Amino acid sequence: MKTKFLNIFSTIAFVGTFLFACAQNANFKTVSPSEFQKMMNDKNTIVLDVRTAEEVSEGKIPNAINIDFYSNDFEQQISKLDKTKTILVYCRSGRRSAGAAEVLAKKGYKVVNLDGGINNWQSQGLPIQK
Repeated sequence: MKTKFLNIFSTIAFVGTFLFACAQNANFKTVSPSEFQKMMNDKNTIVLDVRTAEEVSEGKIPNAINIDFYSNDFEQQISKLDKTKTILVYCRSGRRSAGAAEVLAKKGYKVVNLDGGINNWQSQGLPIQK
């Protein structure tokens, strides 16, 4: 009986964790580098790099604008972005951009996050601008 209870509890915990994780990204989607690149061709998108200026100086995705996620005025700066456009956001590995995507989505933007950030982009041999 104790084992059956533990199995049921474990299953409920697993499903709950899975649903919670999915809910975390409900406001934006995360796509592969190739899908991100395809989306960049749409004139109704803005590519947003949320890394530091130092990181950007090492190279960026072509035509990306930079607003540092760690800057004190990040929310003020992103509020100036056109809400009619989809924001394609990335960072180095995808963690910061996921945080930025949450902030953008809560402000009413349609947002797409680059899976694995610019590290994944470069590993796929996609172009960067120096």
